Amino acid sequence: MPKDDMTRRGFFDYITALLLLAIGILMAIPTVGYLLAPLRRRAEGDLTDSAFGDAGPLADIPVGQWHLVALEVVRQDGWKKTRARQSVWVFRKDETGQSITIKSPICPHLGCPVNWQPDKKQFVCPCHGGIFNADGKHTAGPPPRDLDSLEEFKILNGHLWLRWQDFKIGVPDRIPVSV
Repeated sequence: MPKDDMTRRGFFDYITALLLLAIGILMAIPTVGYLLAPLRRRAEGDLTDSAFGDAGPLADIPVGQWHLVALEVVRQDGWKKTRARQSVWVFRKDETGQSITIKSPICPHLGCPVNWQPDKKQFVCPCHGGIFNADGKHTAGPPPRDLDSLEEFKILNGHLWLRWQDFKIGVPDRIPVSV
C-alpha cells in the first residue's frame, strides 16, 4: 500500500538519489563529449582543417620571382593542438596561379634557413655554403640533395593554402618526417 505522506528518512533518500543523479550526469557529459569528439572533426578534404595553412592572398605573390611567405602551421597530437610559424619560398610562373613552385626554406644539410640571392639567381645556405640554383637543384657545397618541394597546395578564394611537411636532414633521400 503506497504511503502518501513521506517520512524524514524517505525525504533524505529521495534528495540523495537526486544529487547522485545530478553528479552522474555532470560526470557523464565530458566523458560522452570526449568519446564523440572524433565524430565532430572536419572532413579530411576541408582546407580550413589544421592540415593546410593559409599562405596569404595569391595576388601578394609577385609573378616571375621567388617570394618568402610566412604561414602558421597547426599540428594536432591527439587532443593537443600546437601552432608554429613556418615560411616557404614560392615562385609564381603566371597570373593564373596554376603554375606555382613551393620550396622549403630549410637546408637539407643541417637544417639552416636558405636565402634567395636575386642578383646571382641562387639560393644560398649561410651556415656551410650550400648553393642551389633557381630551381632548387643542389649545385655546390655539402647539402646531400636538392631543396625539398612542398607539392600539396590549393588555391581557394584567391588564397594559397598549403600543407607543411618536414623532411629528414643530412640524408641524400627525401624522407618525410612527422614532428
